[in-house]
Amino acid sequence: MLLKIAIKDFQRNKIVTIGLFLFIMLSALLVASASHIIMELSGSLNHLLLKSNAPHFVQMHQGPINHTVIQRFVSANPIVKKQQTVEMLRIDGSNITLGNQSKTELNSVMDIGFVRQNPSFDFLLNLENEVIQLSEGEIAVPIYYRQQNHLSIGDPVTITAGTRQSTFTIVDFVRDVQMNPALVSSKRFVVSDRDYTVLKRFFKDSEYLIEFQLTDRSKLSEFRSAYEASALPAKGPTVDYALFKTLNALTDGVIALVIILASILLMIIALLCLRFTMIAALEEDYRELGVMKAIGIPQSEIRAIYMAKYIVMAASSSLLGYLASLAVIRIFTANISLYLGTASPSLLQYLVPVLAVAIVFGAVVLFCKLMLRRLNGITAVEALRSGTAGAAKLNTAMIPLSRRKWMNVNIFLGIKDVVGRFKMYGLLLFILMICTFIIIVPVNLLHTLQSPKFITYMGIGQSHIRIDLQQSGSTERKFESMLRTLEKDQDIAKFSPLVTSRFKVLGSDGVWESLNVESGDFSIFPLSYIEGTAPEKSNEIALSDLNARDLDKGLGEELLLAAGGTQLKMTVSGIYQDITNGGRTAKARLPYDPKTAMWYVVAIDVKPDVEVSAKVDQYAKLFYPAKITHLDSYLSQTLGSMIAQLRLATLLIIAISLAISVLITSLFLKMLLAKDASQISILRSIGFSLGDIRRQYMVRMLLIAGLGITLGTIAAGTLGQGVVRVIGSMMGASKIQFVIQPMTVYGWLPLVFVLVVGVTTFVSTMSIKKSGIAVQMSE
Repeated sequence: MLLKIAIKDFQRNKIVTIGLFLFIMLSALLVASASHIIMELSGSLNHLLLKSNAPHFVQMHQGPINHTVIQRFVSANPIVKKQQTVEMLRIDGSNITLGNQSKTELNSVMDIGFVRQNPSFDFLLNLENEVIQLSEGEIAVPIYYRQQNHLSIGDPVTITAGTRQSTFTIVDFVRDVQMNPALVSSKRFVVSDRDYTVLKRFFKDSEYLIEFQLTDRSKLSEFRSAYEASALPAKGPTVDYALFKTLNALTDGVIALVIILASILLMIIALLCLRFTMIAALEEDYRELGVMKAIGIPQSEIRAIYMAKYIVMAASSSLLGYLASLAVIRIFTANISLYLGTASPSLLQYLVPVLAVAIVFGAVVLFCKLMLRRLNGITAVEALRSGTAGAAKLNTAMIPLSRRKWMNVNIFLGIKDVVGRFKMYGLLLFILMICTFIIIVPVNLLHTLQSPKFITYMGIGQSHIRIDLQQSGSTERKFESMLRTLEKDQDIAKFSPLVTSRFKVLGSDGVWESLNVESGDFSIFPLSYIEGTAPEKSNEIALSDLNARDLDKGLGEELLLAAGGTQLKMTVSGIYQDITNGGRTAKARLPYDPKTAMWYVVAIDVKPDVEVSAKVDQYAKLFYPAKITHLDSYLSQTLGSMIAQLRLATLLIIAISLAISVLITSLFLKMLLAKDASQISILRSIGFSLGDIRRQYMVRMLLIAGLGITLGTIAAGTLGQGVVRVIGSMMGASKIQFVIQPMTVYGWLPLVFVLVVGVTTFVSTMSIKKSGIAVQMSE
């Protein structure tokens, strides 16, 4: 009997049942996909760290190096397990041609280094996560370039030094635990020992990676303090194990987070959607429920009739959603597989997505049980007498129809009904608001990442061109010569020279720590400040957000800097956002010492009539071997992978949210029409046409849709902005401001939503005539 009733119910409500089935399936699909991403990301990252035997602490250094001093430090420090110093040969992109392209890597934002395979740890791996071993004439290229330049095994790599050309054959692609992510602006190419020796004859610019593995990783902070307190080489940034994990997980972690947030919101909507379905079913079956109670069928069996259908639906849709996730998950984890590899799956990796889907199923079943408590309030006499659960009455409260003056009758009645029964309409309003919210937040985040303004969150002022000079023997002379040339260039509107040096700063715990301070005029190309302003006086300093937290310094407070035996008392003038270099930098207007300078930068804006790309090419030749970057392409090269993943997730969320809007609007109208059956008959009896009644429902739905879209947009700009800021604060940008495209957010997205609701309402109200609701009163 239960099976027959379930089949009959399905035949009677095919569209609604199929819609709800698909909706629960999509909820299960998303939650399973997000779980898959997190588990695979965690497993693959840990596998990469293990196979590469990742270092725990790395000090980058440019300039001469004393290996004996380093060895003495290692011998005196018992927590050091292993140490190696890796030489990286820096070759300018203008000397490198990848694949069969005709152009060099002149305009690449990446610093290119050539290395040999490491002997002890920090192994450079191939796509099988095996240690790369090369023969003469072979080269392994970073995975970044495989994606960026569409390279394949067997493609050539040509290196030019004057009139000499060396051609290597790509035999592997490099997984580099330190420099894998596109966010890291340095990349390591691997060649054989013999080829490296040959290249070193023609390229003299070297950088050293002083790497350590510790006996106890929990003592990393203690080791860092010991290193910084020593006189060891330190002309360059430091990175550690925690930062490797963060950077490697960042791109796919953000995508997983977006999907998780979407799946949570969709789960809430799924339950509310189920509520509409069950209320509509109880409304339609009210008289039948009275008959069943009258003939003595126990309430537990009546409940079982409804539960049977929803348990079968929830189980089958959850299962199908899980199976669908297995089919589509490769789309989301392709980037993980490429950059991190694939670890042998553990039992937990299979179990967590299954448990996540089981939660979806359990939530549906539990919610059904809660909803069916409504059966307790139904009596046989009332159900048989009225035939509906509290049939709607004409709303005569508030402003009467006779008081209207200029407004159309159908519009007036539509608005009046929404105001009079706002509690009932509020649920639909809430769901449409969430649908709007979960679309607009990813769209705004995508626009923000693509905006040129996002560069200011990376501790860089927004300009047209950026010139980088790395430290070498003659860098100071080249820098001064460059500035003289730029001063005479009539195409330049403004430029700002900046020099980064290493200082010591007294930490909150009384220990002296290293601090990279960039010196220059920061009012020319301002940063994104959380509070305060750029330093204007020589005793003022601006700190990055994470540095301010680490040093426990706020606006107007003082800190102590030390350089060259002199201590300087500095006042914090501002706190800015920076997600680069571990988010720990500082800006000041201090004179710099060429002996301690680590790198030189010039930010440039050209005049409106000057073509930026042509100027970049000119400066690349004029200031060789400086790195010339067109900042419009900087974000696409560093954040391109994250943007592509986010765009895919955003398109999926938009499609699902629009499908939800269709389903929830149709379910709500089905319930409303069943509840309003007698009211519709009264309206027909006093002369309203079917067209008039449909227009009234159209007004109601469009009013609710408009309010939902408005509130959802406001929530996205406030609550959604807050969520993004919480995530950004972990990386050093706690006040990311959404970059909004008005035509998208306030134009076509709301228009699409309104059209979807309008068309769904029109189609759903066609059932008034077909179901004979309009003549129910006369019957």
